[in-house]
Amino acid sequence: MGLLSKLFDGNKDLEKTAKDLLTGLFNAAEQKASGSGNEAGTTAPGAERAGADPDAPSGFSWGDNMPDEENQYNFNGTFSQYFENIFASDFAEYRFEKQELGSSRRIAYTFYSGASKALVVELMPETCSAYKFRNDCKKEGVPYTRFYIDHDGWWNTRKYVVTRMREAIR
Repeated sequence: MGLLSKLFDGNKDLEKTAKDLLTGLFNAAEQKASGSGNEAGTTAPGAERAGADPDAPSGFSWGDNMPDEENQYNFNGTFSQYFENIFASDFAEYRFEKQELGSSRRIAYTFYSGASKALVVELMPETCSAYKFRNDCKKEGVPYTRFYIDHDGWWNTRKYVVTRMREAIR
């Protein structure tokens, strides 16, 4: 049994996701060290990077090129509309409440099964260092997950969002 298998308790989906992520990170570091990376930096999140290798390995919801799958950046609407669309269609068995936390770019959604809190999902910019909501959820014993809405190269594909939320609810 390998390290990742032990770390993820045999969950093959999480193991593959972690392996893909690590492979991509190592490849990106190697490209940067060899000077073959994109020297000009990156474009705005959601856009393809100039000179990116279309055959480069990609992860579950990350990589240089926008995946064909529905994601936050090819959705016809705002990031909050994208996530709310997923919530309504893939988590219809839960009622959710939206709460803006200081700005329209940081939002928490609390999901309920009956009267019980089933999950809290926080959407936030990657520069945000707030941990209060996560810590409050931990104290209450409520599952929590977060999605960064502007991390370059992270696409928040539908499958990724649904998988992370289902794993958190378990």
